[in-house]
Amino acid sequence: MDSADFLVEIAKARVLLEPAAGYVAVGGPGHELGGGATSSCASQVPWQMQVKCSRCSGIFWFDNLAWRTGGTDRWKLSPDSRDHATAGCAAAGIMAGQILEATKRRSLLQPVRG
Repeated sequence: MDSADFLVEIAKARVLLEPAAGYVAVGGPGHELGGGATSSCASQVPWQMQVKCSRCSGIFWFDNLAWRTGGTDRWKLSPDSRDHATAGCAAAGIMAGQILEATKRRSLLQPVRG
């Protein structure tokens, strides 16, 4: 397999990874994986993928449960990544905190003075 074929396989695997329950669950606590970097461990098909949160730079590993049979359609969040995934995105938390602080200072019910 040359490097172009490898990159095509990674792209195909990522498309199948994105709807996986573990991938979706990581996004729940605020992690942004859509624009994050991806790398992979592969032979002929990827057997593990690493995806980076574009907000906090957290790394999440996903295991391909179907790689032994040549499939790329059964992905699961690696046990090594579960703690960080459930803790939530530190960068998203900061952004939410900043928004709440600004809201406390300025109530939307106060009249606007011009």
